[in-house]
Amino acid sequence: MKKSAAKKTARKTAKKTVKKSVRKPSKHPVRKTAKKPALKLSRRELEHFKTRLKAEKNRVLEEMDGLQQDNLKTSISDAAGENSRYTFHLGDVASLSYGREFSMGLAERQQKYLEEIDEALERINEGTYGICKVTGELIPAERLEEVPVAKYSVKGKEILERRRRQGG
Repeated sequence: MKKSAAKKTARKTAKKTVKKSVRKPSKHPVRKTAKKPALKLSRRELEHFKTRLKAEKNRVLEEMDGLQQDNLKTSISDAAGENSRYTFHLGDVASLSYGREFSMGLAERQQKYLEEIDEALERINEGTYGICKVTGELIPAERLEEVPVAKYSVKGKEILERRRRQGG
């Protein structure tokens, strides 16, 4: 009987030491000293980008106005510089038509860029400017300086590109 009593006592002390070594979770979590990355741009940064986007919008509008004045509103006879009623040389007409089509393509691309600028200004007003639409992370200010209408971080753009290549 002495052996079984010794075993029971050994088991009890083993359980007590196991219970002592397991700590209960604290009610007060330990605070980390490392800073979390910012989830939004500062007001000063937002004002900077807002000013920059408005200036870019004005520049694009001036370019589009210049395109319209130079190419799109000019008739073929005005562009050829002739006042005669005779037909124009086929090469001249083709060249002028190509110039017009090229200008229209530029104007269309500028129009899309204007829409992106307006969307970026809207995101500033909503408080979502500078936040990647894919990852939810902050887009670095360096990227926004280069591409002020950016909706995605480099990582988010890579994810989108990978999805596009995979067909999904």
